[in-house]
Amino acid sequence: MKHSDFAGRCTMLLLLLIGFAAPLSSSHANSQIVVFDTKASSSTSSGLAKTAADAFQSRLNQMNFVVLDPSILSRKAGITGTSRAEVLAHLPAIRSHYGDVLLIFLQSQLHLPPNRNAYLQSEATVISSATASRIVSSHIDGDGFLLPRDCDPDCAQILGTRAARQVAETLAMRIGKLINSPSGSMADAGNPVNKVQIDLVNFNQAQRTQFIDLIVNEFPGFLKITNMQHAGPQTRFAYYSEAPNSKLQKWIDISLRDIGINPETGADVLIKPGAIHIVLTTTGTRRGSSGNPLKYN
Repeated sequence: MKHSDFAGRCTMLLLLLIGFAAPLSSSHANSQIVVFDTKASSSTSSGLAKTAADAFQSRLNQMNFVVLDPSILSRKAGITGTSRAEVLAHLPAIRSHYGDVLLIFLQSQLHLPPNRNAYLQSEATVISSATASRIVSSHIDGDGFLLPRDCDPDCAQILGTRAARQVAETLAMRIGKLINSPSGSMADAGNPVNKVQIDLVNFNQAQRTQFIDLIVNEFPGFLKITNMQHAGPQTRFAYYSEAPNSKLQKWIDISLRDIGINPETGADVLIKPGAIHIVLTTTGTRRGSSGNPLKYN
C-alpha cells in the first residue's frame, strides 16, 4: 500500500496515540441495557414474571451494566408494546436517543404439572441495537415449589416469589458473563475468539451501514458486535470473530471494494493484534508526497 499523505498520517497517529477525544468504553461493563418483559399468558404467571424481571434487572445493575427504564425508552422511541417485532421496528429511534443499547427480551412462564410441583422457566435473548443481530441467549428452569389446588394468583405469588427471584438472578448472571466473554475465550465450536476494536473514520452513513452489514452477514466466523459508539467522523466498536486478523485483512479489502472504495487509493488500513483502523482518504487524490520532480525525475 502506498504512503499516506500528511493529513492521513496525522489522523492515523492521533488515533493510535490518543484514541478518540470522546470517552469510549471497550468493555460491556457500564454498557446500556434495557429489559423488555414479555407478557405472561396467565394471571398466575404475570405476578411471578414481574418479580423475575425486577430481580433480573437488579442483578445486571449490580454487575455494572447501565439498566435503562423500558417505559422511558419506549416513550422516547415511540414504542407501544413489548413484543420483539414492535421493539425492533423502532431501532433507528432507539439509536437516535441512546446510541448502542443491548435489548434483552425476557420471558418467564409458570409451569404447573399434575403433581402441582410448579416451576418457573425464564428465557432471555440479547439483541444489539447497532446491528439488530442476536448476541447471546439462554434459559433456565427454576426449582419446583408446591402449589395447593385452591391456590389463587395471590397465593402463587407468595409461594413462588423466592423461586422467581432465584431463577432470574441466576439467568442474569449467566447472561452478563456471556455478554462480557473476554478476548481469548472459546466459541461454541471450541474455536478461539478473536476480539478486535474496529475504528472507522470518515465513513458517511451509507458507507458505514453497508460496511458493517458486510462484516456481520458475510464474514465467516462472525460472532457479535458490541459497544458501538460514534464521535464526529469516527465510529468505534468491538468485533468478535473466529477468524484471525490475516483473514479479516483480506476480507476488509474485498468489502471496501464492494462499497466502492479502492483500499489502495481511498483508504488507510492498519491491522494489528486487538485493533483495526480504517481511515477513508479523499478519493482520487495523490497519497504520496509530490516531492521535487524537477530534481528527482
